[in-house]
Amino acid sequence: MRSWILIPADNEKALGAAAAAGADAVVIDLARPLPLAQQAAARTDAADWLRSHREQLVAHRRFERWVRIPGLDTPHWREDLDAAMAGSPHGIVLTHCRGTEDIRQLASVLYEIEDRLGLAANITRIVPQLGSSPACALALGRLADELHPRVAALTWDAVALARAIGARRLRGPGGRWSDPLAQVRGQLLLIAHAKAVGAIEYPYREVRDTDAGLRIAEAARADGFTGMFAIHPSQVAGINSAFAPVESEVSEAMKIVSAFATNPGASILTVGDRRVGPADLAHAKRLLGED
Repeated sequence: MRSWILIPADNEKALGAAAAAGADAVVIDLARPLPLAQQAAARTDAADWLRSHREQLVAHRRFERWVRIPGLDTPHWREDLDAAMAGSPHGIVLTHCRGTEDIRQLASVLYEIEDRLGLAANITRIVPQLGSSPACALALGRLADELHPRVAALTWDAVALARAIGARRLRGPGGRWSDPLAQVRGQLLLIAHAKAVGAIEYPYREVRDTDAGLRIAEAARADGFTGMFAIHPSQVAGINSAFAPVESEVSEAMKIVSAFATNPGASILTVGDRRVGPADLAHAKRLLGED
């Protein structure tokens, strides 16, 4: 999926417009800190929205329904998760994910909730938001050895990391990420491709500068990201355009999928002048929308 739009759960107007944003995934955001009374109302609104958009029979463009929850080190994450699961979302974006143990714990709780609600086991996927502190950033490498099968993609939190290290900027000359942030971003990207899952770029915060937003989305795609978050509907079209596959990519993906379909059980095949394996097949299917 190319475009993921974050929608504040406490913003009634934004919730009402979310389905028409044109994004591949609408992510209802319960992770934003709110007063307790407002957070309770936001949970109810999020669950109602998820239920009301579960069936998209008349929608001109189908989209997935996700929910973003706070980290497992916060006091009310379970209440947020329970509210989200009442609307049977496609998946959960976990903020401030500290590593494999957080993912494993969330997966275990999801299994219990799925069983209680009568949902298919393991149907709810996870996108961990990684690298939000120096300790989390240094633990990233462990994901390359062990990544839970529920994980559909990886993403990161540039602002949280910058705050954690006292950085005064996100980007340096030419719009390039500052060195510590670039290191986390690059490592996440490599792990995602090594594990054949999606890599979702951090959103561009200056929503009024659409030209710069498009350039940044194009740069993320050129670097190997498979999608990008938006924080406003005006950003979605640019992200969809930037991440749309070109003809040569579609052609090569079709050849890879066809080769493995013709040779079931094969682990390595030659397609053109390339040796391709399971990760290449997963990437090809994702590009063709078959994942």
